Amino acid sequence: MSVLETLSKNPVVRSAYDRVLSAGFVPRRAFAHYFMNTDGITSRAHLQNFYSTFFPMDLTEATAHVTLCGKDGSVIARKDFVVPPYGQLYIEVTDIVGHDLDMEGMIYIDFEPPAVIRKQLRTIPGLQQLTVQTPFWVSYRDQNDNYMYVHSIESYRGKVWGAVWPLTQMMAKVAPERSAWKSWRLLDVALLDELQVVVMNHSHKPGTTTVSVVSNDGETMWSEQVTLATRESRRLVVPEATIAEWKARENPGNVRIAVDPVLTGNGKPYVIMRYGGGPWSLHHG
Repeated sequence: MSVLETLSKNPVVRSAYDRVLSAGFVPRRAFAHYFMNTDGITSRAHLQNFYSTFFPMDLTEATAHVTLCGKDGSVIARKDFVVPPYGQLYIEVTDIVGHDLDMEGMIYIDFEPPAVIRKQLRTIPGLQQLTVQTPFWVSYRDQNDNYMYVHSIESYRGKVWGAVWPLTQMMAKVAPERSAWKSWRLLDVALLDELQVVVMNHSHKPGTTTVSVVSNDGETMWSEQVTLATRESRRLVVPEATIAEWKARENPGNVRIAVDPVLTGNGKPYVIMRYGGGPWSLHHG
C-alpha cells in the first residue's frame, strides 16, 4: 500500500490533505533516463509542455528542473529550462553542462507547473491518489546519424517535489520494490554481433543485482553481479568471445535478458546491441 493510500484511510488526515492538495501542493516525481555522451553515442532529452494539453485555458510557461549525474551517481550539473506553452525542449550535454563532456549516467527532470496550473490540479478525479510525473523521451544518436528513441518508464524514487513536508520525506523514503525480472524480448544469437546491458538504481538505497543472459530453456549463458549506489548506472558489456561461443553451438537459438532483482518496481535495463553488422540499436527492457 502506498503512502498516499495509507493517509487517505484516516479521516482527519484525509481532510487536512484535501486542503493541502486544493492549494496546489500535489506531489511530483521526476522520471529518469540513462544519458550517454561517450563511445560515439550522443543523447538528447526531449520534453513537451504537457500542462498546455491538459489545461489549454491557461497557456503558461513551465519550468524543467534538470539534474545530470555521472555513472557513479554523483551530480554533475543542475540547470533549469523554461518551456513555452505547447513547446518542446531538446537538450544535450552541452546545454546542461555548458561544454562537451565524455560521460554516461542518469538524467532526471522535474517539470514544475506554474501556480495557476497547480491550483487547477484539484479538478482531476481521484485527487487523494494524485502524483504528477514527468515522462520524457531520450534519443541516442551515433556518428552516422542513426537514431534510437526510448521513452521513460521509471522515476527517480529518492526525491519528491511539490508536496508539503513531511509528506515529501515520507514518500521519498519508502522501501523500494525489488523483484526478479526477465525480458519477453528474444534476441537471435545467430545475428547478434554486440550486446551491452545498462542497469540503474532509481531508488534512494544501494542495491545488489545479478544481470544475466538466459537461453530459451532457462540456461544462464552469461551473468555479472553488480552493487549500485543511489542514482548509479553500470553499462555491462558481454565479451565478443562469449557471443562467438554462443554462435558456435549447433542450435544457437534465442536469448533474453534477466535482472534479479530490478532495484525499483519498473527499473528495467537498457539493452544496446548490434545485429548483422548493422548500426547499434537500443531498447528498454
